[in-house]
Amino acid sequence: MHQPTRRPNDPKKASSAVVTRTKNGITEMLMGLRHPDVPTFPDFWSFPGGGVSKEDRILASAGDIWKDSSVDVSIIALFRELAEETGFALDPGGSWKIIGPELRSSICSGGEAWIECIENSRVSINPEEISLVTERTTPPLAPLRYSNRFYHLHLGDSMLEPQQPPGRSEFTEFKWWRPDDLLRSWEIGAARMAPPQVTFVRDVVQYMKEGGSALDSLRELERKPRLGKHKIEFAPGVECLPIPTETLPPSTHTNCFLLGRGKDLLIVDPAVQNDEAAGIIQHRLKSLARDGMKVVGILYTHRHPDHVGNQSMISKLIDAPSYGTKETLAEIGHGLEVSEGYVFDLGDGHPWEVLETPGHCPGMISLHADVGILSADNVTMVGTILVPSEDGSMAEYFRSLDRLLDLDPNLLFPSHGPVCAAPHRLLQRTHKHRMERHARVLDAVRSGCKSLDEIASFAYKDAPGAPIGLARDQSLSHLICLEEEGLIASDGNLYTIPDEN
Repeated sequence: MHQPTRRPNDPKKASSAVVTRTKNGITEMLMGLRHPDVPTFPDFWSFPGGGVSKEDRILASAGDIWKDSSVDVSIIALFRELAEETGFALDPGGSWKIIGPELRSSICSGGEAWIECIENSRVSINPEEISLVTERTTPPLAPLRYSNRFYHLHLGDSMLEPQQPPGRSEFTEFKWWRPDDLLRSWEIGAARMAPPQVTFVRDVVQYMKEGGSALDSLRELERKPRLGKHKIEFAPGVECLPIPTETLPPSTHTNCFLLGRGKDLLIVDPAVQNDEAAGIIQHRLKSLARDGMKVVGILYTHRHPDHVGNQSMISKLIDAPSYGTKETLAEIGHGLEVSEGYVFDLGDGHPWEVLETPGHCPGMISLHADVGILSADNVTMVGTILVPSEDGSMAEYFRSLDRLLDLDPNLLFPSHGPVCAAPHRLLQRTHKHRMERHARVLDAVRSGCKSLDEIASFAYKDAPGAPIGLARDQSLSHLICLEEEGLIASDGNLYTIPDEN
């Protein structure tokens, strides 16, 4: 059921605004708390910003506006997003202000209104007002990726306050944070941030620890923007290394995790299958060694190839004992057995406990800690988790989802795709999707469909793009479960409703 490794989608252009001010001699940066109902990173603190629009691209090519000079489209997008999300705009005289509700509504309405605002000089764009401080590209975790340019805008001692836009906003509130206070709040779990914001704020704070101010730090980043790859921290003590694997679409990578907040780390699913993947692991291990950190154990969540990888290659990369359930160890041929309740104590005060969560695969486990649950292949933010008919169990899968729901974790760290910031919502949606498919398969048999092909065609008629092989396999998984429940009967090839008499 595994597919050849595919190339991740190219990232789209986006911008983020690092807006700062000086209050009582202290530099503060503006962050917005994302609405709990937004699909990505709900209840996370984030910089204002967003993707480049069609209108931004039209303006970028308008030589008559820019006097035949070029303006990067990401800068135009930044000024638009600032106006939409905060109300901050540059007036024709070059002063920052809060724009009025009529103009704000016009800009927020989208379309050509933004172009007209610039052409008629109702607001202005001046690249000299901002400076690039870093660029962060979404790792290959999801189909939708962004190349996000972070620009610094310093308002001096201005006391401008952001205003909510007309209608629904992406943010529920705004707050001026001291960078060190924000990072400290994230480290204790009081504030949530996405990985790009985490590493950026840490860069700012590091300079402050060396004796500089936050504004000095940002000026240094303006002089030498931090480009290239950055550490992906889903949460304190949870680092993700996306490893290219032969996995199922739309995923192209498996999430390898480095767990721990001290010197000793646990690596989970280092799914090395090729030289590219080996290079990723090797490079990170070398940098850890330079910082006095080491991997003290390797844990495999389950036995599928896109998780256990090539054991010969892995053993040459990582000198540490391997752990897994008996089913997983039978596949890899060595290691120490773990089961329900086993605890990985890394000496940092944040232990990880093993949860047995089979269904997708016999012997599959998850890990539970105070920051959340490393959920293996129970759920994903991209695509759908499959329950293979050959060795999976739909009944066990339902029970595993229920168990994760009952634990009500703060975050979920899936094996494929980005971190899940709204676990209850994702788990409920996944459970509902599977139960609806379960009911469709039962309805197929009740309607007179008897063969697997007939049942799959009926059950998946709402998903015409589903590969027929996967539709048949998942239908079979549901049929096996329905037969265990006594709701259908089979003679091996044909399925019927049992005679109630």
